[in-house]
Amino acid sequence: MKFSLLLLSWIFTCFATAQSTSNILPSQISIAALQTSMNESWPSPITIVIRRSGGVKAITVPLKITGTATIGADYLSAAASSITIPMGSREVWLQLQPIADNLVEGTETVAFKLLPNPEYTIAGVDSTIITILDKTTVPTDNDASRFLIQAGFGADPDELALVKQLGFEGWIDYQLKQPKGYLQPVIKKRIADGKDVFHPATKIALWTQVMRRKGNPDTTDILRQRIAYSLLQIFVVSQNVDALLLNSEGVTNYYDRLMDGAFGNFRQLLLDVTMHPCMGIYLSHCGNKKPDSANNIFPDENYAREIMQLFSIGLWELNQDGTRKLKNGEPIPTYTNTDITEFARVFTGLKWGGPSNSNADFEYSFEEYKFPMKPYELYHDTNPKKLLNGTVLPGGRNTMQDINSAIDNLFNHPNTGPFISRLLIQRLITSNPTPEYIGRIAAVFANNGKGVRGDMGAVVKAILLDVEARDIEKTKDPSFGKMREPYMTLMNMGKTFNAQPASGDYESATYMYEFYLQEPFQSPSVFNFYSPNFRPPGELTTMGKFAPEFQILTAVTAIETQNNLLNSVENQIARWGASSPADEMKLNFSQEIAIANDPDALIRLLSTKLTGGALQPKGFQVVREAVLKIPETGNNWQRNRVNMAAYLIAASPEFNIQK
Repeated sequence: MKFSLLLLSWIFTCFATAQSTSNILPSQISIAALQTSMNESWPSPITIVIRRSGGVKAITVPLKITGTATIGADYLSAAASSITIPMGSREVWLQLQPIADNLVEGTETVAFKLLPNPEYTIAGVDSTIITILDKTTVPTDNDASRFLIQAGFGADPDELALVKQLGFEGWIDYQLKQPKGYLQPVIKKRIADGKDVFHPATKIALWTQVMRRKGNPDTTDILRQRIAYSLLQIFVVSQNVDALLLNSEGVTNYYDRLMDGAFGNFRQLLLDVTMHPCMGIYLSHCGNKKPDSANNIFPDENYAREIMQLFSIGLWELNQDGTRKLKNGEPIPTYTNTDITEFARVFTGLKWGGPSNSNADFEYSFEEYKFPMKPYELYHDTNPKKLLNGTVLPGGRNTMQDINSAIDNLFNHPNTGPFISRLLIQRLITSNPTPEYIGRIAAVFANNGKGVRGDMGAVVKAILLDVEARDIEKTKDPSFGKMREPYMTLMNMGKTFNAQPASGDYESATYMYEFYLQEPFQSPSVFNFYSPNFRPPGELTTMGKFAPEFQILTAVTAIETQNNLLNSVENQIARWGASSPADEMKLNFSQEIAIANDPDALIRLLSTKLTGGALQPKGFQVVREAVLKIPETGNNWQRNRVNMAAYLIAASPEFNIQK
């Protein structure tokens, strides 16, 4: 007991001495701006930071605030004539938010200057000036970057400059007219060059088209690429099935039909998907025969079920704002098992098409994945069929008459607009769109303003320009936004930092599924990598919110994605390394390396590119202090600082939760 008391006494004495010593250490104070300007066009708060090194006790720092801008009229802030740095804190922050108006006031300023105080010494910068810019039609860097994260594969600097030049609507209109960057020609070229074209080749083709930059070649169709990528998660086919594993040319031909549909008409898209042999094999309606009970033959119902459940109307009847219709307090199913059976009879008599099967017999036709399936009338069920909403198909009709009627039945179903609108909003903007948001997009699906139903180009444009997608206030809503798709984090890094291999071969970017539980064309089932209705256990479930991408966030992927991110930043995008130096996919940090001696500027630039400027002051502090631990010595300190900053920001909540 005596020994314990002596030990406690010694510890207390040491602690008290340390406290006393720390309290007499002088504090050194400096000031900086995490963002150097505010813009009424994107009235996001900016942060002034007062930093301290040395002591730890609480100190009060007097400030002098001047400038041409007036608080309350030009900007909002809690800034006063002094600010206190709490005990133990190394930073304290002041936020300013511009007040948006339509006045032409010219560039205004707010200036902060540290004033002396016996409690500290001023070391380094003692003042900073913030500019306030008038509202214009030109998007800010942060707003344009955020837009490209939603509408593309990241803030490609060339594309960002074009967005700022054309504005959001002008850029979308420009993209709607761009030539299609099909994937199948990439596969054909690989075949001509004698390269492998089994399942990794589809990923190579996708990366090849996504990584194109304006001017090399002259045009890109990045919006169409993003929409087709999203449609592949709705109209799912996967090379996990043996028949498609080695058939990359057929699978990319299927993907190219999604590209056609990205800005085309939804009815044609639904028909193209239905008639494609890759879907016919994946959901087993290729080779579907009419019923023959004597020989125990019944049509396969797989595609008939999924075209309704996943591709058009969903499980429950919907209002036009996406909310469920109720009867006696219960949701109303959109279809029954009988309806599935009736639709399955529609999709009979289809098998391989193309020139090689022009005169082929149903039983002995040749496998052909690059052309739509064709009807073999002897195997089609010609009896009457009853579809949804009382539609009856009379007997004696041929295969395509029945199929076209079935497509019309689903295309014109009142559920289709809100159902598809919600899925696309989830893929691009937010996991939990409001009923009003869904309703506005469903209205465009129903009528593009010219009397056309199903105009996908108009739907995509409406989704991206909707007030909920563009309003900065939504970024403050805790229920708005989405987890960035795990695989998309990799593509965003590659696109933003131009990781183009000199050879043009993107083979290094394959075999990534184990890191992310996600890789294009490798869905584990027709239900995609995650459900649009997934709710992770805990707070989000309690709030009744959806978070689809969280379904593949596990204890393993949470670590593996960050490990692969670090490898991509420090080395290259690759599972095992490139086959040759010409194939290396290295992130280009040349712009960042040039400012590595200025941590604030470095972090500010990376935050704009990766998060649309969303990095919060605490995150900024964490990254800055980590960067400053790398001294300006040796041959690689600039790259090491950039690696550290890029890695930490790409691992941050602001990057991984897209707002």
